Amino acid sequence: MRGKLEKEGKYDLFETTKGSQILNLNDKSFFAVVEGQRGDILVGTDADHEKKNTIKNGQFYLANFDDDPEFNDLPHLFLQEGNKFREWILPNDYPTKSDYQKKLVRTNNLVSKSKVEEHVKGEGKKGTEKQYQDKPEGLRAKSKDELYEMAKKEDIPNRSSMDKEELVKELGNK
Repeated sequence: MRGKLEKEGKYDLFETTKGSQILNLNDKSFFAVVEGQRGDILVGTDADHEKKNTIKNGQFYLANFDDDPEFNDLPHLFLQEGNKFREWILPNDYPTKSDYQKKLVRTNNLVSKSKVEEHVKGEGKKGTEKQYQDKPEGLRAKSKDELYEMAKKEDIPNRSSMDKEELVKELGNK
């Protein structure tokens, strides 16, 4: 139910002396942010750019989501802006050495730091796991045996003859 954290650290988005925008992640990965005819793209590049001025900098999180009710099932890059994070979506994954250019969707969404951290860094029952743990969305993530044991504790009648979905329904009504 949470995003899988791929990378985190410090970012620097800057303008070069030639007018290009470069995104620097952890002083290791560099990407040109290019406005194309069919939308924006991130293009892998090297560190050999002369910085004119910093546009933004701060903390970043790169996460891949799967079945999270808050975020699309796509890689997201969250870039800190003050006490919030700007959401960038990478619909075709993020650039690699072999596939160095990928589509970028720069959204207008600013997400709170606590929400980003709950969804990409949470451990145990935090964020969506805690929010949905006793609701059908969270119960479906459990095995039938786990659901049966929960139903046993709740003393739900006829639990042994129920399938997984019936157990989810009964436990969700408690």
